[in-house]
Amino acid sequence: MSLDSNCQSLVSQIKNCTLCQPHLKHDVRPIFQIHPNAKILIAGHAPGKIAHASGIPFDDPSGQRLRQWMGINSEQFYNPELVAILPMGFCYPGTAKQGDLPPRPECEGA
Repeated sequence: MSLDSNCQSLVSQIKNCTLCQPHLKHDVRPIFQIHPNAKILIAGHAPGKIAHASGIPFDDPSGQRLRQWMGINSEQFYNPELVAILPMGFCYPGTAKQGDLPPRPECEGA
């Protein structure tokens, strides 16, 4: 099923966003999945380093654990018509002394 025009516009805006680029040590790479028919919404913090490298949300041990807790397989989890995944910050924010940085403030009002 195709996305409606409002959803298509939102997806396009997110994919083309570069607001935080001047503050990152790496390229912007918005990582999310959305569809108006999604039955479940997972609201996350921000993609991690592994997700940034692969372009796949929750593509790490935490994602395996999350799918196990939810009782669904990868095929179901990565079907945007079933599961929407929207982080508070769409791009990997980088690493701090202990773990990843919080989402960039540019994402707060975007």
